[in-house]
Amino acid sequence: MREFRLTSPLRWAGRRADETTELLPLADALAAADAARDRQDWANAALYYRQAVKHDPLRIELLVQLGHAWKELGDFDAALEAYRQFLDKQPHDADIHLQLGHLYNRMGEPETAFKWYCRAQALAPADPEVGHHFAAAGLRLSRLQVERKREEALELVRARCWQPARELLRELVTVDGETDLIAIYANVTKETGAFEQALGLYGDYRSYAQANDPKALIDVEIQIGHLHKAMGDFRSALQHYIRARDTEFELYDHVAPDSVSGHEIRSCMAEIYTCFWHAA
Repeated sequence: MREFRLTSPLRWAGRRADETTELLPLADALAAADAARDRQDWANAALYYRQAVKHDPLRIELLVQLGHAWKELGDFDAALEAYRQFLDKQPHDADIHLQLGHLYNRMGEPETAFKWYCRAQALAPADPEVGHHFAAAGLRLSRLQVERKREEALELVRARCWQPARELLRELVTVDGETDLIAIYANVTKETGAFEQALGLYGDYRSYAQANDPKALIDVEIQIGHLHKAMGDFRSALQHYIRARDTEFELYDHVAPDSVSGHEIRSCMAEIYTCFWHAA
């Protein structure tokens, strides 16, 4: 539960306005509040809804309007206080749960927002607006959790913690559908020494590249070459480095003198033909 910041500058300004503004009769305060709300003059809307609540504390629906005004002013704690005063008196009202979800979204707390949308959905399962926000919040939260998982996996890769990185990447690729991470997943699997599994993953990387990023086909062959080199099979590695060079030529009509494929080809030739070949 968040603590209310009762010293909010906006609320102090509101209190000063209360002290210097004439207290209108209830009907006039309501009319002024509604008019200010309609023209999106949230400071005056809050001022006059607050006056109306003072006049008639039993009209608790005014607390919701007051909360809306505070929310639009950016004083989220004041809005939360107003909404919760209404909630205390109407704990089964679906709309106030929905509004609390909106408020926590504005506050940048999607997990808490989703909890309120869940409660609104439970109270009004047939309400299409509630259902829409419940579903949208679920998608946002799911995406947020995936993004956090991606960051954690990449941090593990940077730290060279191969096995935990591999486990997290497997979940991201196979469960969460983050197929753009397939190359990293394959590389990390190679680093753990699971060469056969890595070879299969590089096949998946090739399929991904063919469908989504043909330029990555150069890297596919280079990475498979690296895998075969790690396995001690320099002849197979050489074949894949040659394929990488050929793919680069097909894509760009030339091969850069400092290309990775050229460097790796020369390196493999030196390993295979130790008596006759000297890399330049």
